[in-house]
Amino acid sequence: MQSSEEGSMPNISTEVGDHLNVEVDLLKTIMDVSSTAIVLLNPQGQILYANPASESVLGIKLKDILSRTYDAPQWKNTSLDGGPWRDEDQPFNVVLKTKKPVTDIRHAIEDSFGVKKYLSINGSPVFDEVGRLRSLVFLITDITENVLKQKALEDSEAKYRSITELSLSMVYDLDIQTGVNQWAGAIQEITGFTPEEYRAIGYEAWMVLIHPDDKEEAIKLFDEAMANKTKFSCVYRYRTKDGKYVYIEDNGIFLYNANGDAYRMFGAMINRTEQIEANLALKESESRLLMSLDAVKMGIWSWDIDQKNIYWSPQTYEIYGLDPEGPAITVERYLTLNDLDDLQMVSAEIQLLKDDPSRSGYKIQNRIFHADGTIHWVETRGNLIRDKDGIPVRLMGTILDVTESKLAEEALRTSDERFRAFYQFSTEAFLIFDENSLRAKDSNFAFQNLFGYSSDDTKNLKIRTLLTPDSLQKIREKISDNSSDSIEILCKRKNGEVFPALVSIKRFKYNQTNSIAYSIFDLSPLKEVEELRQINSEIREKNKLIEKQKIELEMAFENLKRTQEQLVQSEKLAALGQLIAGIAHEINNPIGAVKASNQNMMDWQKRYGIASQLFREAILSVPREEQVILKTILSNLDQPIEFYTGKEERLRKKKNKEILIQHGFKSDDADEFAEAWVELGIGELEDKYIPLFRSHYLRVFLDYLALEIQFRRNTRSIQLAVDRVSKIMYALKNFSHFDSTGKKIKASIQETIETVLTIYQNQLKRGITVIKNYDEIPPIDCYPDDLLHVWTNLIYNSLQAMSFTGKLMITIKDCGSEVLVSLQDSGPGIDPGIRSKIFEPFFTTKPPGEGSGLGLDIVNKIVKRHGGRIDLSSKPGETIFSIYLPKGHS
Repeated sequence: MQSSEEGSMPNISTEVGDHLNVEVDLLKTIMDVSSTAIVLLNPQGQILYANPASESVLGIKLKDILSRTYDAPQWKNTSLDGGPWRDEDQPFNVVLKTKKPVTDIRHAIEDSFGVKKYLSINGSPVFDEVGRLRSLVFLITDITENVLKQKALEDSEAKYRSITELSLSMVYDLDIQTGVNQWAGAIQEITGFTPEEYRAIGYEAWMVLIHPDDKEEAIKLFDEAMANKTKFSCVYRYRTKDGKYVYIEDNGIFLYNANGDAYRMFGAMINRTEQIEANLALKESESRLLMSLDAVKMGIWSWDIDQKNIYWSPQTYEIYGLDPEGPAITVERYLTLNDLDDLQMVSAEIQLLKDDPSRSGYKIQNRIFHADGTIHWVETRGNLIRDKDGIPVRLMGTILDVTESKLAEEALRTSDERFRAFYQFSTEAFLIFDENSLRAKDSNFAFQNLFGYSSDDTKNLKIRTLLTPDSLQKIREKISDNSSDSIEILCKRKNGEVFPALVSIKRFKYNQTNSIAYSIFDLSPLKEVEELRQINSEIREKNKLIEKQKIELEMAFENLKRTQEQLVQSEKLAALGQLIAGIAHEINNPIGAVKASNQNMMDWQKRYGIASQLFREAILSVPREEQVILKTILSNLDQPIEFYTGKEERLRKKKNKEILIQHGFKSDDADEFAEAWVELGIGELEDKYIPLFRSHYLRVFLDYLALEIQFRRNTRSIQLAVDRVSKIMYALKNFSHFDSTGKKIKASIQETIETVLTIYQNQLKRGITVIKNYDEIPPIDCYPDDLLHVWTNLIYNSLQAMSFTGKLMITIKDCGSEVLVSLQDSGPGIDPGIRSKIFEPFFTTKPPGEGSGLGLDIVNKIVKRHGGRIDLSSKPGETIFSIYLPKGHS
């Protein structure tokens, strides 16, 4: 090389030098505050140095780490899958043997508490100036959390790879006399040439690869450093194998012989004297740490508390998506880059750190605003530096983008929520068994409700307790055949009750174990439909019988009218004759309802199987919000269904359509959905239901809900019809029964009155409002058949007086030893001139042929026969008959 004139060497840019000094100072501290463990070993495997983070990463006290060798049995080394960790796989042995760096070698150890920790190791050899292996440095990252997440996701997600590659510098050793250059380090990474190809690159070829515009300045710096016997540092563009140029920072030193002539030129990681060697070793460690942080996308930062100066490494800028050459980071700007709620959490954590001298650091995860407009999650670690008086002066640490990990957690949580939502809210019963022990592991609410077990009972269940012996054998055959078809079996509830069910069986992984899932669909409702058909048939037969009985009653009534053997009996039968037409009408109505409902149930059965299958498949694919809406609707189906008049229905449809259009639905879709919602009879179309109408599966859900409501409407109609017929038959039986024993028996006053009201139901609903005020009174000693005729006469007289339009109030009151029954109507009242005569035989105010005048006389005699009394008060708009009956024997 040609020497330049003395004093002509230019100084390195002050800005670059200042930046480098800041980086060096920070890196020295970062080695102590870094969350990555840094360990230095000698070639014999003894640990010479470990930074403080090694304690948390390895889970072992620092003094214990320094007392061990790399292969000490206390580590309890294993591979990630728990197998033996072979000597040839250990990073120390690999680096020692190959003299080359290693990256991301993973294995497991046990910490001082026996807890397994999973580690990722990056290592590199360190050589002295003559190329001998001096030491080995390793960066160790705790990847336990990520490995456990991989296991939790059961390999369904891409395995998290922690890349902590050490990007080494390209090192050269130039013999100045011969021009022969020895190259080592990251040759291929920087130049694109393989180490074998680069061996032929001597000084001349090296100079050719420097960019023509930079070559003169670079040679000048080399010559000045050699002449002045100083280190050199220069930046120039360097041509790679593909013809492109990269920027190279070349740092080196010259070696001189006894005559003061330079004979060797070292670049990058080489040391000459102990002081230089120590300095180069530090720079090498700092460079490797920076590269490791970059490889794992980790940034470093520092905050001078007094000066309020903030330093960010380039990687920190990258995490925020900001340009390092852009505006400086100030405290004010930093505050705008963080989520407000999380910023308060971070501020509180820092304040706790400053207030508590016993604490030195913190770790926290929070949200930041990335430059691209998205929200990222970062994990920040900080350490507080205090002065000699304990005053906080600097806060510094690392920052890592953990968005991907957070998204993976959220995906797992969302998936689990969707599963749990379907699992718990499904109307199908689910039971999960361990395949080996055949003991139950979990069950949903539908199973517990269907079988009568609590959630705590699940863990003690065995499959044989839930099935009949024949069904258990069918299940075993189905499992052994690995068949996925559903089978119909008989199940047993906790109370021993047996019911039919359709069962599907599926093998799957549940909580890392082989499991068997049972889906159990209760067939009882379908069986009940069949039973309802049978009931319908029986009702038709009973209807025929009732028709026959009606004819017989009419014939008996005519015979009794002609007989006239007893005037009292004639009066009773006359009252019975008034009811015959109404009774026939009352019975025909429920029979017609049963016929219509039965036809509807036949149509329902054809559609329900396919609709329920589509519903179960669709609910797995919708968000939790839609699942909650469907659960709410299904839980409310047993509530009374709203029925609308024609006008109300049109108004409801119009209002629903307007609501849907306001939410952005097209007019045709809004019209269709509004009509479907009114037909469901659920009620108002509230805003909370709108997300359901945006579902891709809306028509599947509406079809299923319509069928569910149809089933409940028809079964309710059939039940009401059957109850109505039974009530009429019971009342008619009681009414037509005549007691010939002449003895009092225990009977309920309320029941005798209700029997008469049931018989007169057809007349009452023409325009009578019945108000009942009943005290709870136990049965009394009475002649219940006679009392039926008391209530019949009084009630029918009131109806006639009101012309079958008005208000009838019936009161039953406990008066100690007596029971008071009062009947108050809103008729025109009884004229005061005839009140004293109304209880006389043959007195009547009705036209000839409509009354015998014996009704109230019979009433009076029956009340006196009971030992009671009857009072009357009347005025226009209010007539009250008060009957007092003793409770005991007379």
